[in-house]
Amino acid sequence: MSTIDNTNLRERTLKLSVLEGALYTIAFNATQGFVYSTLALYYNFNPVVLSVVAVLPATSQLIQLFTPMIYRIIPSKRYAIFWTSLIARSMFVIVPLALGLNLKNHTLVILPFIVFSILNNIVGNLWTSAMKNIVPEETRSSYFGFRNTVTTFAGLGAWVLYSVILQYMDKKIGLTTIYTLSSLIFIFTAYLLYLHDIPETKIVDYSVSTVFQSLKNRRFVNFLVFVFIWNFAIQFAGPFFSYFEVSYLKVPYSYLGVINVINSLLSMFMYMFYGKFSSKVGEKNMIRYGITLALGIPLLYSFMTPQNYKYLLIIDVIVAALAWSAINLSYFTLLLKISDEPSEIYISMHATIAGIASLIASYTGGKVLSLIKDFQFSFLSGYNFLFMIAFGLRIFALYYFTKLDLGEKHRNLKFIEIAQMIITRRY
Repeated sequence: MSTIDNTNLRERTLKLSVLEGALYTIAFNATQGFVYSTLALYYNFNPVVLSVVAVLPATSQLIQLFTPMIYRIIPSKRYAIFWTSLIARSMFVIVPLALGLNLKNHTLVILPFIVFSILNNIVGNLWTSAMKNIVPEETRSSYFGFRNTVTTFAGLGAWVLYSVILQYMDKKIGLTTIYTLSSLIFIFTAYLLYLHDIPETKIVDYSVSTVFQSLKNRRFVNFLVFVFIWNFAIQFAGPFFSYFEVSYLKVPYSYLGVINVINSLLSMFMYMFYGKFSSKVGEKNMIRYGITLALGIPLLYSFMTPQNYKYLLIIDVIVAALAWSAINLSYFTLLLKISDEPSEIYISMHATIAGIASLIASYTGGKVLSLIKDFQFSFLSGYNFLFMIAFGLRIFALYYFTKLDLGEKHRNLKFIEIAQMIITRRY
């Protein structure tokens, strides 16, 4: 095949990837936030079940440890991505069927989340390694910044639609409508992945032991320690932010839709803004900047009550957009930088550690909330105290990250220095 044909196929794949990411986000949002919390309330999930199911996308990343073995079954990376994504994403048709048939067994509703999380993480692993070969290193930050912007805009539309449906429809009908739509979109995104032109890369050893070769990279091992600490910190109380809003604060869905729009618009802008200079400041510095800002999220929820949530939630979505857009954009690029070839084994090991940490954190957080959710001290509830613990965990994660040596060519900067560089654009 000629160089021109290869270039055209690569450009077509990059465009398809943006479209797939946008549609995937629309469908995936139905499994998150206030939509998932409403489904959990409808089926009366207990705190532990609620927490573990909510973090399944992160927890099941440990399955990625076995991703290279997928090639034994499906040697082609392109077909491996397509078939695993199709099976994973089509499972969600079970949810609207269960709702429509009035099946109250919550185990049936949980099943799609489990299968989806396990297989979709394998898809993510294969897709990540493929994109490393498709997107040139010098344009990765700008490309993924643009892709994240488009997906954020798509997510914005999804949150508006879902909030309107839940606000003005009966809960059962609303949930059925949302999950019918999302399951159909999920299936279509699998087809879009099939259309991708995925370069095939050879892996010498397909055994699980191959993955542990990544531990020979000292900097990667140090990074894995941070991955565990950070994922534990964010997933300890992560599933309960939206549930707290819906079940305890009783925030109207229309208001939740508004704040999600604010978050999406600001995130979309920040992806574009950060993408222009993240490589100049350095990925580690950008992540440190984002984590520092992210400390404010559990802190705000620590003092949030039914009386003050309106303005605290506005502050929260602004801080969250500033923080997570910086983290998400730079984290992926940093992971690719410290990974050697074959990249699959590094991505699998990273996902495994993140999954283990998320599983332990979600279970621990669910158990802690079960013990303290009815506790009340002055205006503070058990939820507020859970968020205080989460705040402390994030502080420790930030402290550890600042001490890491990841071979960055940029010097370590303080938060105020990074913020000043971003504002003045003096690098």
